[in-house]
Amino acid sequence: MTGLTQRRAAPTGPAGGGFRAWLSALGHSMRFQLRQQHILSAVIPGCVVPATLCVATLLARTPDSLLSAEEIQLGCGVLALWSCAIWQTGLILREELRHGTLPGILTRPTGLGTVLAGKTIGTAVRCALLIVVTIGTVGLLVGTPLRIARPVAFVLAAVATFGSALVLGMLLSCLFLLTPAAMRIAEALVYPMSLLGGMIVPVDMLPVWLRHVPDVVSLRWATELLTAAATGRSQSMAAWGLLCATTAGYALLARWSFRTVLLRARERGTLALS
Repeated sequence: MTGLTQRRAAPTGPAGGGFRAWLSALGHSMRFQLRQQHILSAVIPGCVVPATLCVATLLARTPDSLLSAEEIQLGCGVLALWSCAIWQTGLILREELRHGTLPGILTRPTGLGTVLAGKTIGTAVRCALLIVVTIGTVGLLVGTPLRIARPVAFVLAAVATFGSALVLGMLLSCLFLLTPAAMRIAEALVYPMSLLGGMIVPVDMLPVWLRHVPDVVSLRWATELLTAAATGRSQSMAAWGLLCATTAGYALLARWSFRTVLLRARERGTLALS
C-alpha cells in the first residue's frame, strides 16, 4: 500500500480540521503561490498582452466601428482573463508535478483541494488586478477612459466574471494534469477563442455555422453583462442565466477531473501523464 493510499481519509475542506484551520491553509497557499510565481509570468499575460491588443484595437477604431471604446476595452480585459485562466491557473498542478512537489501536497492534512483553491485564487487575483490597471491606463493614454454608467450592476457582473474564471482555472488545472497534450490544448483554447469566443469579435460577424461556438464560453456572457452595465443598457437575464449555467457546467467537470486526479494518485499510486 502506498503512502498516498494510507492517507486516503485526509480531510480536504473546512469540515476536516475546522473552518479557521482550513482558511489559514487556504491563505497560506495563496501567499506561497504569489511568492513562488515569477513576476514576468504574471506581467506578460496581465499587462503586456492586454495592453498591446487594446491599444492596437482602439487606434484602429473608426467612427463607424461596430464596437464602442468601452466594448473594446472590456472585451480585451475579459480575453486577457481567459488567457490567464489557461496559461496561469490552468497549469498550476502541472508545475507542481514538474517540480516534484505534487505528491507531497497530496499527503498533507489540508488536502489537494484546499491547496489548489488557494493557489488558483492567488494567481487569479494578481492577474485580475494587473488587467484592471492595464486596461484603465490604456484608456487614459489613448484618450478613451473607461466610464461605467451603472456601477452596481458592473460590480456584480465583475464578481461573477472573476468567479467563473476561478472555476475555469481549477477545471483546466485538473484536466491538464490528466493529459500529456496539455500545452497543445491550451494553445487551441487561447488562439482560436480570441476570434470565436465572442469577447472581442462580435458573434454576428462569425459565419453562421460558427455562431453557437461562443455559447459554451462563460466569459462570452460575462463580457455581454459587463459591457451592458458600462454603456448603461439593461443586462440580459438570459446572459446571466447562461453565465451561471456554463460556470456550473465547468464546476461539475472540475469535480469529476479532480476526483480522477485523486484516483490516479491514491488508487493507482501514479500521477504519470499516460
